[in-house]
Amino acid sequence: MKAVLIDDEYYALQGLKMVFEEIGGIEIAGMFEDVFEALAAMEAINPEIIFLDIEMPELDGIKAFNRILASHPAVNIVFVTAYNHYAVQAFELNALDYVIKPVKKERLAKTLERIKPLIGQTSSAKRITINCFGRLSVLVDGQEINVGWRTKKAEELIAYLLCEKGRFVNKEKIAEALWPELDGEKSVANLYLAYYYLKKQEKKYGLLLPIESTRGKMRVLLEEVECDMVAFEHRLQSCYHIEDENIELAENAAKLYQGMLLQNNYYSWALDNQQYYELAYLELLRRIIAYYAKIGNISKQRIYEKMLLNKID
Repeated sequence: MKAVLIDDEYYALQGLKMVFEEIGGIEIAGMFEDVFEALAAMEAINPEIIFLDIEMPELDGIKAFNRILASHPAVNIVFVTAYNHYAVQAFELNALDYVIKPVKKERLAKTLERIKPLIGQTSSAKRITINCFGRLSVLVDGQEINVGWRTKKAEELIAYLLCEKGRFVNKEKIAEALWPELDGEKSVANLYLAYYYLKKQEKKYGLLLPIESTRGKMRVLLEEVECDMVAFEHRLQSCYHIEDENIELAENAAKLYQGMLLQNNYYSWALDNQQYYELAYLELLRRIIAYYAKIGNISKQRIYEKMLLNKID
């Protein structure tokens, strides 16, 4: 297990190192009294866990936590501090653990036992399905995993990127959409936390969520997920003129539309997309009705007329 220790006090660093040496099984890949030096070295070291002091000059541990997440969202972070009044903040940030100085061997051993199941996990190939029509649901091999998530902003991030249909989106733009009430710096920090939480979900369920994050931008990898919204649009593109050869495809597209896009989630940024898919669905129904009227299949025509009236009413 590769670890980095960050603390502005030399003797605190050395004391923590000595405890790790007593426990064993930990590679101390970096020790830093200067938090900015630590941040600069993070990419080269690529640690699995960081032990981070909170009270430091110039840049405290809480702010450093957010900067680390910007480039290493999957890393495990443990706060180490002499003060217990930071515990609530640490919990809100979803830090892996919160350890009080002076660090005891028994307490640190418990932290490491908690970390071990999260280190070195490989994501096996699992089928990820995301349904956006009606209620948003994220499923892994048919099991819904977004029910009971600690933060709903994590799933909103997935929904937002899906609506961008695989395009890279500037992180500031995403943050502004998801946290319009906050200023830029705070909203971007919240975005990193939401992404950090998604990476923790990956480890929990042994999967790889289809989100790519590079410096300054994110996107969803559409080819790695089954999504009703994406499938609906693909089928729709082949159904502008409904004939015998594509009527089944058109009906399959209609079945995918189980309600307005993200209708139970009340995302203000989704309004334009909701209107687009609602109108597309209504037009699809009209085309199907026209097809069945043309071939004289009255029973099928009435089924889809009823579906259309239910939507209009």
